[in-house]
Amino acid sequence: MRIELQRKFFVGVKVDNKLRDALEHCPTRDKLYVDGSDPRYLRVIRTDSTEGESYLGKVLEGGATATSMDDLKRNVLSILTRISSGRRSEDDVKIFALDEGEPPPIVPKPAPDPYNNYR
Repeated sequence: MRIELQRKFFVGVKVDNKLRDALEHCPTRDKLYVDGSDPRYLRVIRTDSTEGESYLGKVLEGGATATSMDDLKRNVLSILTRISSGRRSEDDVKIFALDEGEPPPIVPKPAPDPYNNYR
């Protein structure tokens, strides 16, 4: 193993159906906090999993201090409270190493076959 000094991290929460709905219906005045246009706030990033999972959070430069990680966790939870009525636990906030590559495309799920319902 080795330490990669330049590797960026992502600190955020998994986007579930309730959060996805909150993001879609976010008031215009609050979109700034979650649209990724300002690096001071949150953005959505997809994982490389085949399920196309997404996380809402903040990109963090490598070598962050432990104190800044705690502040960032509180910042993420504060913004989530502002845009979503759902309560989040501190344990919901995860830290991931970022890969600068693009995630794989989301593969749409096939439509159910209506003729299989009769078997």
